[in-house]
Amino acid sequence: MGRRHIQQAEAPGQDSFLDVVANLVGIMIILIIVVGVATKKAIVEAGVASTNAATSSDDPGSTDAGRSDVDSLDELQSTAAALAADIAQTEMRLRRDQIEIAYRKAERERLLAGLSVARKVIEQQREHLNDEEKARFDLARQLDNASAEFRELSAASESVKRLQTPTGIIDHLPTPMAKTVFGKEIHFRLNQGRIVQVPWDELVEKLKADAPRKAPRLRDSTTITETLGPVSGFWMKYTLRLSTETATVRGATVREQRVLFDHFVMIPVSEEIGEPMREALQPGSEFNATLQGLNPDRTTVTVWVYPDSFNAYRELKQYLFGRGFLCAARPLPADHPLGGSPNGSRSSAQ
Repeated sequence: MGRRHIQQAEAPGQDSFLDVVANLVGIMIILIIVVGVATKKAIVEAGVASTNAATSSDDPGSTDAGRSDVDSLDELQSTAAALAADIAQTEMRLRRDQIEIAYRKAERERLLAGLSVARKVIEQQREHLNDEEKARFDLARQLDNASAEFRELSAASESVKRLQTPTGIIDHLPTPMAKTVFGKEIHFRLNQGRIVQVPWDELVEKLKADAPRKAPRLRDSTTITETLGPVSGFWMKYTLRLSTETATVRGATVREQRVLFDHFVMIPVSEEIGEPMREALQPGSEFNATLQGLNPDRTTVTVWVYPDSFNAYRELKQYLFGRGFLCAARPLPADHPLGGSPNGSRSSAQ
């Protein structure tokens, strides 16, 4: 009786404690819900207020800033869309490549399986042969393998040949720094592939002797032109002019007249004079006979060359270099005579 009384006295106390705990938990849940709803409402109201403030502001700068933010957002969205499209295309290509790889792998395995079966069949057939037939069979198989290897090497060689560019040989002559010619100089004319010696020194000497005799003719004219020759197939035309200078001496004007040499040109009697280049470079030619009596260390060969003979001049220069001669080129325009004047320049030899 006593134990039953004690149990009946403790039961109401436990129920009350559980009720209190349940009530506290319920209150806490209700408080959390209320706080969450209030927070959400406050966030929404703050966003609406900031939007209204941006749209209703009287400052133009704020409107521009809002538009700038919108433009930046649109640009970011476009960039994101483009990146997403690129990623999608890349993934699609990767899937296609994976499918291709899987297909090629399966095809390779199939070919390897077929090759293995073929080898087994060949070995089985070989076992039924006698020794002589086996030897012939092995030789035939080696020949087939060698032929296949030869075809592969030939194909590779043809591919390499197609890739290679033809090699050209460029002749090179050592060209030292050019130096002005002051020693003995011998002149040649190279035109239409024909070379001929120009009687430069002979005609210049005739000019020196003839000019003083013709100078008195300048009393009737300010210039005169005279002709000399022909010498070794060339005419020389030279021009003299009268120069008048005025000076003041002790208050009086004095005029002084002088005869001056103006220029000269050399004209061949025919365009066909001279030797063709191939003949000139052969032993016994007139060109070689001219070089025979010259000292290469003291003589410079000057070539007056026309545009149609530039290639021939290169061959001539190589030949002269082999003979030890310095060579000076005097390029001339087509149909322009060779000549000289007091204002001209000396040759530069290489």
